[in-house]
Amino acid sequence: MHSEIPEPDSPPGAPRPRRRPTHRKGRATLTREGVGQAALEFLGGHGAAELTMRSLADELGVSPRALYNYVEDRRDLITVAAEVFEARWQPPGLDAGQWRASLRAYLRDLRAHYRRHPGMTTLALGENITMARHPAMLRNVDGLIGFFVEVGLPLRDAYLACMEAIRLVVGFVELQDRAYDRPPPGLDPADLDQVPPPWLLSGSGDELPYLRRAGRELAAESPDALFEFAVDVLLEGLARRAVG
Repeated sequence: MHSEIPEPDSPPGAPRPRRRPTHRKGRATLTREGVGQAALEFLGGHGAAELTMRSLADELGVSPRALYNYVEDRRDLITVAAEVFEARWQPPGLDAGQWRASLRAYLRDLRAHYRRHPGMTTLALGENITMARHPAMLRNVDGLIGFFVEVGLPLRDAYLACMEAIRLVVGFVELQDRAYDRPPPGLDPADLDQVPPPWLLSGSGDELPYLRRAGRELAAESPDALFEFAVDVLLEGLARRAVG
């Protein structure tokens, strides 16, 4: 048995318009946005290569044919997932008067958003799907450029600073956080805490003197500490370019 929701403003005696039922057989019905959200959740627990129309249908307990009522194919499925991902980024406000602290908080928030949906960016790039298509995302990007203009950067530098800030976060999440958050099969967790990582010490003898010195003298640092260092470098570079 499923529920039907009538239009609240129907005049007395008029036939009530029918809406798509919200539930069937006790289970929520599908929507285009819901399918995109399900794809995002699927990516959180599986590799990008495992996301297919059939695998997602199995996850949802429906037939693949049911998904084709809402998305055209796998590429369209990824497109919808990207739109849901973008729409749900609601960053904190930016204050040019305290721009360093404000931008740091903004980038921390963006990092957390990308970590909630691992693999979305690389999957979209691999399918040649833009990750800046939803109006909410576009407004956020435009606002970040405006913030850099308020800080004192000329428009060219403000635009480039916006792009660099986003690349910093996305690259860090995909290359650093992802291995910690969801270690790939076969990865020895001890390798994550080794400085430098084992693959950088494949030489022998007197080769790679600075890497070997780093291995003797440096201790492992958490991803959070490494992220803050990356943000520090960005902030110092922006401070040198700001004219106000």
